[in-house]
Amino acid sequence: MPRRLRLFSAIALVTLAAPLSTIAAADDAATCRSTGQEATAACTRIITSPGATRDQVGDAYINRGQSYYRKKEYERALEDFNKAIPLKPKWVQLAYGNRGNVYYAKGEDQNAIASYDKAIAIDPNYPAAYTARGLLYEKAGAVGRARTDFNAALGAKSKFEDDAWAHDTARKHLEALKGK
Repeated sequence: MPRRLRLFSAIALVTLAAPLSTIAAADDAATCRSTGQEATAACTRIITSPGATRDQVGDAYINRGQSYYRKKEYERALEDFNKAIPLKPKWVQLAYGNRGNVYYAKGEDQNAIASYDKAIAIDPNYPAAYTARGLLYEKAGAVGRARTDFNAALGAKSKFEDDAWAHDTARKHLEALKGK
């Protein structure tokens, strides 16, 4: 094959492959954010992709950590949330909030509170972090702090799917704390 034709063939192949890899990357990003069985694998592909940005890798660690959390694989979830934090992705508050959830599930209440504190410091409009921290304060008998967090949760609105849970749970617990 003449040199010119080989060069053109190589350029054509790269040009044709680029849109396919972009489509595959977009599919992986959507799948990684899902709750389906393929989420973990899609997130791993993003994490190991040499073309992924720091933000994409950080968000993939958060999403893969959530996938592990749903499977009750707490150590793996914690590892991924911890890897996401120094990358400072767009949703780093989720890494802290979800890390708090892992600690909560493991019964490590002080570590959970510390993680929720960081999530709230980054995003004061993160109601799930307030509610979860309020639940821990209520469990510890710190009723005043629990009330403060539940009220803060009711006043906060985020872009995250757990807003309804955070608001409903905060209302329910505030009602239960009325006589205390």
